[in-house]
Amino acid sequence: MTTAKAAYHHGDLRTALIEAALAIIDELGPQGLTIRKVAHRAGVSHAAPYRHFPDKDDLILAVVERGFELLDEEMERARSEAGSDPLAQFASSGEAYLNFAMGYPAYYRVMFSGDLLARKGNEALRHTSASSFVRMIDDLRIAQDMGIVRPGDPTLQAISIVSTVHGFVSLANDNRLHHLYGEKYTDQQVRDFVLTAIFEGLGVDQP
Repeated sequence: MTTAKAAYHHGDLRTALIEAALAIIDELGPQGLTIRKVAHRAGVSHAAPYRHFPDKDDLILAVVERGFELLDEEMERARSEAGSDPLAQFASSGEAYLNFAMGYPAYYRVMFSGDLLARKGNEALRHTSASSFVRMIDDLRIAQDMGIVRPGDPTLQAISIVSTVHGFVSLANDNRLHHLYGEKYTDQQVRDFVLTAIFEGLGVDQP
């Protein structure tokens, strides 16, 4: 990702403001975000952000939308590189999800913090997160039809997967995993175990 000032100097103020917001969220948490701080970080006047974002809610919503756009791009790229096997596509897109969530913790944190949006939280999460979830349900339904995944409601299966992954990512990004197991395992070992558990729950061997 570009830095805020670099984006601004290239004439893209909107991107600069989103990058500045992410940097502040990464350092101070979502609750530390203000329009004034974003303007200062981007190197622009306090009034400049209002050309693109009427208030903080609109800025956070833009961050959420951009985060899900990037997540979808990464998952689709992984899916296309996995070949034609549906299970391999599903596994690769899941890996891409984890890579994004752990590689861009500031994005991930605000993407799933709809309560930060006083007016638009539910609206933001409803229309931004829906596409990847619907795609997962479709993948599960196709895998069921092929006899790869155990029968069941694919929506409930998808909810179970998302809940498991989200819990792991939240613990990892908040540096809480080592408080649970010390030095007994590496984060990669725990990550691999979580993915294996998901596939076992679906009744398949991990590709």
